[in-house]
Amino acid sequence: MSRRAAAGAAALLLLAFVLASQAWAELPRRVRSLAAFAPKELAVRRLGGSGTAFDRRFFSFLENARRRIPRSARGVAIFGAPDDEARVYLAAYTFAPLPVMFGSGSGQGSPGWVAVMYGPPPPGYDQYFARFPEGYLIGVPP
Repeated sequence: MSRRAAAGAAALLLLAFVLASQAWAELPRRVRSLAAFAPKELAVRRLGGSGTAFDRRFFSFLENARRRIPRSARGVAIFGAPDDEARVYLAAYTFAPLPVMFGSGSGQGSPGWVAVMYGPPPPGYDQYFARFPEGYLIGVPP
């Protein structure tokens, strides 16, 4: 059997397993979602996917922060967000290969790290470098 035939057989077998394990009632919704999001930018596809369904606003915050952090950043410190497993994983995936840490106060991590705050700034606070709907960038490396 050629490699191409083996790959085709493996793909069909995988498709059969996926279809067998899915709820058939959910299949039309998944097809509609796939058709709607397939031509979109990766961040938009991820926003509409199931991996961010637990907190789409938090994913939007991460994506906005990712686009604004400087290339010189050595890591990202996230403040004001719960540090549950789903959010930690999503943040690590979004900012990879940079390390990510979660904190409870405001401030920065190690030198060269970028600090971002989830949520609105306190009234009268204007010491941030960039503001976006879900949060703001409060520290950048020199």
